[in-house]
Amino acid sequence: MEESKKNSKTELSAHQRENNRAHSNTNKRLLIIIGVAILLIAAVWIWKSVQMGNVEKKAENDRQTLKEEARKQIVQAHEAHLKLLAKAYVWAVRADMMQGNINQVNLFASDMVKEKNFQRIVIANDKGIIISSTNKKDEGQPFATVGKDAGLSSDNTTVENVSDSILIMTSPIMGFNNRLGTLLIKYAVQPPAFSK
Repeated sequence: MEESKKNSKTELSAHQRENNRAHSNTNKRLLIIIGVAILLIAAVWIWKSVQMGNVEKKAENDRQTLKEEARKQIVQAHEAHLKLLAKAYVWAVRADMMQGNINQVNLFASDMVKEKNFQRIVIANDKGIIISSTNKKDEGQPFATVGKDAGLSSDNTTVENVSDSILIMTSPIMGFNNRLGTLLIKYAVQPPAFSK
């Protein structure tokens, strides 16, 4: 009987060991599956994070490109408008200059410079001396103190862009058969306010 007890204990222990091994193998497999799942989730999360970062960088670059293009378009529109304004302004002051009516020319400039973004309006005579300016300190000075000498001889209206914030327009004032002088307008371009 003792032997049968021993055999049954041995069988029971062998059976328990086998169950423990099976249970241990099942636990190991479960841990391996959980580990692989965690690694896959982490890999997907990292990949998506990198992908989102790239998308955000591209979107920011695109946004900056659009802002720069909009700024250029705004400046170009102001340049075109200044050229159109120059024609009307020159026509308006030409008759008064031909008659020597500088007070009327000054009045016209004083009214114009009150408008938004106009900083300075200068008229030089055919000898390159400033005869009318919204800054009275300029009068009697050579045109080169406020503009480029090339503007005195150019027969075309030109606009110089100074860092996309200041436009300097020069235009000839022509009489019937001679040059009466040169107009210079200094105009500030307001930067556009972009929201994020």
